[in-house]
Amino acid sequence: MSISRNKAALVGLAALGGVLLVLIGFPARSGHAHVSAGACSRAASVSGSDSHPGTVARPFRTVERLAERLRPGQVGCLLGGTFEEDVSLHHGGASGRPITLMSAPGRRASVVGSFDVGPDANNVVIKNLRLVGKGNSPQVNGDRVTFRGNEITNDHTGICFLLGAGFEEGYGLAQDIVIDHNRIHDCGRLPAGGHDHGIYVEGTENVRITNNVIYDNADYAVHLYPNAQHTYIARNIMDGNGGGVIFAGEKSGGEYKNAYASSDNVVRNNVISNSREFHNIESWWGGPVGTGNVATRNCVWDGADGNISDPVGFRASKNVVARPAFRNPAAGDFRLKQRSVCRRIRWGR
Repeated sequence: MSISRNKAALVGLAALGGVLLVLIGFPARSGHAHVSAGACSRAASVSGSDSHPGTVARPFRTVERLAERLRPGQVGCLLGGTFEEDVSLHHGGASGRPITLMSAPGRRASVVGSFDVGPDANNVVIKNLRLVGKGNSPQVNGDRVTFRGNEITNDHTGICFLLGAGFEEGYGLAQDIVIDHNRIHDCGRLPAGGHDHGIYVEGTENVRITNNVIYDNADYAVHLYPNAQHTYIARNIMDGNGGGVIFAGEKSGGEYKNAYASSDNVVRNNVISNSREFHNIESWWGGPVGTGNVATRNCVWDGADGNISDPVGFRASKNVVARPAFRNPAAGDFRLKQRSVCRRIRWGR
């Protein structure tokens, strides 16, 4: 199993006519199509200036300046190209009126650098971007933050999504985060050390991880440790990672001052396959054992240590062992063929 299928995927995208981008919510076009000012409250361009007013006609230069100027309910558009900068969001929107950062309609922008949604940045939507992190990125400590339709990678320099880190240091649990319809790949340092994951759910409540393609990451696709509460993980494809999903906790002392156990997490209707180092679904409890964790109706295949470990701290039921039958995984196409048993399971049929 190659750890670098993203390179093949870039070639395959052209042959597939952009269909993969459409599947996960990316706009199928890029380039220089006209952008309606009405679609974007403010804008940034790699040829803009932070002294500009931030309109589509006279955009800002940096993502961070654009984010600073957004107010509740406003949409900030990146007008294509690659923004090489670290981005740190320090404010958000309001309940029902988030601020949104996205690629402009008909275009696709990349941000190369760390991406941090701070604890005061609540009610934020990040949409249809390519985020290439350096180290652990994106980090999310705000509440009601949504990432939808993005491509996330960091070229094997660290964890990708790090949710609720520092919850013991005054930030509290990050709540109501949504990670939906993203491609998350090639995260984590190599050789694998067991610590760099596609999505690290550290100190959170009510996270929803749905409809993503999570592949070729050094360690776990989704790591629930040590204090992930009420996470819902459904309809994802997880293939070729070090491990699939792990329910986990930790004793007091050391890195964490208190003892924690991830509890009341549901993993269902996912395809979890070809984990290279560990089980596709497993648990580990360094201290107290979690309760109310469920793994049900998943399609699992060919985990290095087996498909599902002894169910300690979680209940496993109605999971099916079957080969996924992806259309063309070497080219990054993880759609399931019509005949696939996993296809029926993923969509609850």
